[in-house]
Amino acid sequence: MERREFIAAIGGAAATLPFSAHAADHPKESDQEGQPSGIERYEPTPAISGVPLISFAVVHGGIAYISGITANPEKLGDIKDQTRQITARIDTLLAKAGTDKSKLLAAQIWLTDMRHFAEHNDAWNEWVDPKNSPARVCLLSPQLWRPGMPVEIMVTAAK
Repeated sequence: MERREFIAAIGGAAATLPFSAHAADHPKESDQEGQPSGIERYEPTPAISGVPLISFAVVHGGIAYISGITANPEKLGDIKDQTRQITARIDTLLAKAGTDKSKLLAAQIWLTDMRHFAEHNDAWNEWVDPKNSPARVCLLSPQLWRPGMPVEIMVTAAK
């Protein structure tokens, strides 16, 4: 798989990948070379030139760490649309990790233009559990990995 094909396959938001990506797919995790026991990794990227080796979700010690998620580069919309795409993807990753948004502990958000802050917050508030809102930071980033992407979100949740 070439870098361009991979980027298209994940759609920037790490859509369902065409390879086994769940630690439970491997019977003895502790027997995997370099894989400490008790760590679950979901949707790791393949080794492709120009693509970072990451897992889109990692669970350890009852905590789920979700990688920074962006919208699908083939379906870019306005800030609200992209935030909704991202939060839907986060829901999917949290479910794979055995948790959900009601257990969010923290969220880090990067916006490329703070003029989008209020509109982004409107979409965020539609999604976040109002009785269990996480600690959150929203930072200005001059640029994300692809032009036209104004927002990226990374979360941590309890299991």
